[in-house]
Amino acid sequence: MRTFRTTITNIYERTIPRIVTLILLTAFTLASMVLAVHLTEVQQVKGRIVLVTDKSAETLPQSPARLNIVVSPEKPPHSALVEQKYDAYVTIGKNGDYQIETLRSDSYKNMVLTLLKNPDAILKDSKTARGVGANIIGFMMMFLLMEVFANLFAFADDKEQGQLRRITAAPVSFSGYLAAHCVYCLSMFLPEYILLIILKYCGFDIGFTLLQYAGLLAVMGLFGISFALVLNTLINKPDNASMLGRSVIVLTSMLAGSFYLFTKKNMLLDLIIKVLPQKQFMNFVEYMERGEAWQHSFSIIYVIALSIVLFLVSCSVLRMKYMKRV
Repeated sequence: MRTFRTTITNIYERTIPRIVTLILLTAFTLASMVLAVHLTEVQQVKGRIVLVTDKSAETLPQSPARLNIVVSPEKPPHSALVEQKYDAYVTIGKNGDYQIETLRSDSYKNMVLTLLKNPDAILKDSKTARGVGANIIGFMMMFLLMEVFANLFAFADDKEQGQLRRITAAPVSFSGYLAAHCVYCLSMFLPEYILLIILKYCGFDIGFTLLQYAGLLAVMGLFGISFALVLNTLINKPDNASMLGRSVIVLTSMLAGSFYLFTKKNMLLDLIIKVLPQKQFMNFVEYMERGEAWQHSFSIIYVIALSIVLFLVSCSVLRMKYMKRV
């Protein structure tokens, strides 16, 4: 316990010269989360519709939540459609049928008609559309995983400067030393979690509960720490490990569909993407959003198991390199 306290205090003290870099990384992550909330709200609204009628809003049928409907006694000028101020004009015929005027495609026209007739209708793209929770996790995932490499700087410096050999030779707990680095990395996720709390209590829909986010961030952090620890253990130069790790994180996160659903037609590429931990993690998040998390728990078990394996590999290599030389 003493080793843990001493080590984590030392790491926080060594953070001060790097505070600008860490603030920038955190700012990018926070901005991605806000963007995810905004884009989800935009995606959920399928169009700005003007309903041309002289009836009061109370006497009209239920308005679909996915359409932003404005009731007007007169049809706005056609130029408003050209300027994209509105997406469509809807008038109600004598037989109660809807007549839609729009400059967009026939498929959009059919979608508006479907929602007007049945506000709860399931659209063709509803299976692939993500909710706000999956968007927030997807948008922040790449940045958080990249943050871990920056947050593990103290371990990387100790290894490069030969301090790790002295630490393992000293009468201290090596497990306490590693635990301090892990806790430090996880503690650097606090700004993102605080932002989620702020969004939640400001009335924004964040998709999941705060407890669910805490669990998802913990799993994400466990994987990031394990992966970063493996690379920093196997590669002598911290800069090389960081560059390789961040490049891999960016590429695999993009392929896994962290920002958008990645459609594949190549069987080999499809197979590679399926085994990516980020892909399995996003699969679990989407299942959880649909209330099917525990029916598809293999995805999260896969990520946790892989993280544990990577962490154990790191510990074994470190013991072989340093502990046996003591």
